[in-house]
Amino acid sequence: MGLKVALPPILGIFLTVFLDMLSFGMFIPDLQLRVKLLAAEHYGLGIDTHDARVGALVGMSLAAFSLAQLVTAPFLGRLSDRIGRRRVLLITCLLSVASYVAYAHSTSLTMVFVSRVLGGIGAANLGVAFAYIADVTKPEDRAKGLGLVGAAFGLGFILGPFSGTQLLKFGHNEPLLLGYVAAGLSLVNLLYVWLLLPESLKESNVEKGHFLSDFKTAVASPGLGLLLAMFFALNLGFTNLETTYFQLLADSRSVFHLGETMAKEYGGYILAMIGVISAFTQGFLVRRLMPVYGEVNLIRFCLPILAVTLLSIPFTPLWIPALIGLLFFGMSNGLVQPSLSSVISRSAPAAIQGGIFGITQALGALARCVGPLIGNSLFSLQPSYPYILGASLILIPVLAAWRIRMPEPTGSAEGAVTAH
Repeated sequence: MGLKVALPPILGIFLTVFLDMLSFGMFIPDLQLRVKLLAAEHYGLGIDTHDARVGALVGMSLAAFSLAQLVTAPFLGRLSDRIGRRRVLLITCLLSVASYVAYAHSTSLTMVFVSRVLGGIGAANLGVAFAYIADVTKPEDRAKGLGLVGAAFGLGFILGPFSGTQLLKFGHNEPLLLGYVAAGLSLVNLLYVWLLLPESLKESNVEKGHFLSDFKTAVASPGLGLLLAMFFALNLGFTNLETTYFQLLADSRSVFHLGETMAKEYGGYILAMIGVISAFTQGFLVRRLMPVYGEVNLIRFCLPILAVTLLSIPFTPLWIPALIGLLFFGMSNGLVQPSLSSVISRSAPAAIQGGIFGITQALGALARCVGPLIGNSLFSLQPSYPYILGASLILIPVLAAWRIRMPEPTGSAEGAVTAH
């Protein structure tokens, strides 16, 4: 049993997600380039190689994380509907600790893959965190609660990449110190969930079911299938940035050509800035703009900006032009993500809140399985290709957003988002 403390549930899950993302974010400056180095060594090549086999191995290592997420996220979402959110969070925190210890010793591709698989299972708790928010918020406040979780993401990305960069300096660019500090943070998170985080699930909300039944229920709900397709396309487009950006900064063919060491350092600063923007947007602007404009209008307005700024990234040099573009990119993404998650949540039956967020997380994981394989293969051909593809994919939800609307709630129902 956890300690009984007067801790608001929203604050509790905010701190849990923040600690999770802080430890996860530490690896962002290191992972892409370390795997590229190990893959090049595996084939007897230099770090500056553009060999397609190296790109494929980088993509596979990044996809392994998401494949593990894909397999486990729906199960964890439904499991949390049955045994409670808190117990599932405890299990995933423990797996995260094991993942980071494995990464501390990742001097081979095998250990990287072990770390990534364990980390993917541990990170599959995101849907559970979203379900926790759905448990403790009213439908009309859902986007605000999800925006607060988004702010925790942003803060994690402010401190995570920057801290990772500094730990790499102290650790002489080796993963040992980085891995054990992240493992320590995950251990703190585990103790926090165990001792202080209250359970959010009411037993009356639980129904027996499984992933396929949840998926059928989701597709049968008015407009929800279209929203899930939008979510998948958005995430598939976004993975082209997530899995190639540090390589883009380092690559001699790009407008940046910073080299490996400077790419890690400058990339950490850039991600910290994006984190500040995202935290401000999701923690402050969402709460101000949502009551005025509503989720659907914010989605329609911000998605085109997101597509254009993503397309511009490989062509915009440092510093001022790139930072202006990233400012708009961070703000538009910070408004779209909680808005879309809120609309999906409000469209789903209450009994499968854990299940529906398991489905969205599984779709996100599927996108991050496919995205790195395609994006890194394209990057080997030309650094700008993944960004062109990513922007093109986001055009799908740009157009689809005009086919959804938010009707007024009726009776005791939350109201559904319908396609028209």
